[in-house]
Amino acid sequence: MKGKLPSWRRILRIVGAGIVLIALTGGIWFFPGHEAIFVSQFGSSLLALISSFSLGALAAVLLIAVLTLLVGRIYCSILCPLGILQDLLMVFKRRFAFQGTYRRIKYPVLALLIGLACGGLMLPLAYLMPSANFVSIVNNVFREVCAKVFYLFDLSIGAVTIHPTLGGFISAWIVFLLLAAAVRWRGRVYCNTLCPVGALLSLLSRFSYWKITIADSCVSCGACERVCKSGCIDSKNRRVVNENCVMCLNCLDQCRFSALKFTHRTVKPPEEAHSASRRDFLIAGGALVAGVAAGKAAHALGGKRSENNSYAPAMPPGALSYDRFSSRCVSCGLCIAACKGHVLAHATDQYGLRGFLQPYMRFSNGACEFNCNECMKVCPCGALDKLTLEEKKHWRVGLARYTQTYCISYLEGTDCGACAEHCPVGALEMVPYKETTLPKVNESLCIGCGACENICPARPVKAIRIHGAAKQHFVEKPAATQSAVLDSEEDFPF
Repeated sequence: MKGKLPSWRRILRIVGAGIVLIALTGGIWFFPGHEAIFVSQFGSSLLALISSFSLGALAAVLLIAVLTLLVGRIYCSILCPLGILQDLLMVFKRRFAFQGTYRRIKYPVLALLIGLACGGLMLPLAYLMPSANFVSIVNNVFREVCAKVFYLFDLSIGAVTIHPTLGGFISAWIVFLLLAAAVRWRGRVYCNTLCPVGALLSLLSRFSYWKITIADSCVSCGACERVCKSGCIDSKNRRVVNENCVMCLNCLDQCRFSALKFTHRTVKPPEEAHSASRRDFLIAGGALVAGVAAGKAAHALGGKRSENNSYAPAMPPGALSYDRFSSRCVSCGLCIAACKGHVLAHATDQYGLRGFLQPYMRFSNGACEFNCNECMKVCPCGALDKLTLEEKKHWRVGLARYTQTYCISYLEGTDCGACAEHCPVGALEMVPYKETTLPKVNESLCIGCGACENICPARPVKAIRIHGAAKQHFVEKPAATQSAVLDSEEDFPF
């Protein structure tokens, strides 16, 4: 009986989606520093193309755009990991219903997000970008749950260990639970209302060459509508809202009357749609203007806050300046997972509200590894310049500030020297002081890697701290010292 077994096209779609989900999840989990993890993601590739021209990003954007113009939003079902995750969360949900076009929601939301990003505020986009949300969920939800379970059974799965901040952890769980609730409520409602990538692809899919259409043989039984996870089939009026269709192909296997066709057909829109389109355009234009104004205001407030702070957090290498970095970073967390020194973490109040969840260097956890530039290689949206490893070795992200009143050597008169011992560029030298020695910072060499702050045994306040550079830049080319190659097992006994 027709409708019982999936067609070869649907099987191919499911197998392809499974391969993509496993590959991306495994890449984030086990190989977070691999540069090609998110090359297939439309949103991050588009951001990377806008921020700094890249042939790889251009190829990805053009390929997905052409694919959408040919067969509609198949990207959302096969290549988008958050879309595939939503399909998994829909298991055992048997009934869906027509939801309308959502044009008065998704296009104004898209315009608002673009306006905010143009104004320099990326936080809303960070919460709605599908690839960024997927990385955050994998790192802070799935990875942490698995880590706790495997810890109970004293097992190891070989995944890269991360140290999530409370803000990033809670945010990821909130997004995951809200997404799960939305999926159980109305299927792919997020994809057709709030997702910026979904909205962009909706615009293109309105002109797609091949579409799912309903023939005159339709008896309006509603079987196709009940299995449409996007809610884009109106069986009563015999129409398909193709801009919302994610090409899951479930409907084709359910129709027993061969009324649903995957074919090329030009459907002329009704005349009343023209006024609606003009109205939607005006609403979206207003949202764009409001977004730019709000982004500029947030940008100005963020700038004032950073000027009033005596202590500035250190940004990841390649950020260049905070204005540039904050206006491009979507807080996906790939750089955090790729960090070999475990020094990168999601910010809470370090940058203010404007930079919530964007990565910063938390030296209590580790230090920026001298022989590592993985964070820059893996950044999918161009927020971090891709410095070579040799360039990164003399790239200043901050400057060490020494306060002798907190120093153990100064307070107790005992020898320490842990900071100088671990400085990879020889920017710290020990100078005589009474019966001991105290560190002195050579600012011309210091790159702000944080090895000194991380190892400093002073408590509760470190005697040496890294103040982030307002504008990152090259310093004198340092010569690696013996401490640069110290084995972790031979670390200073403190």
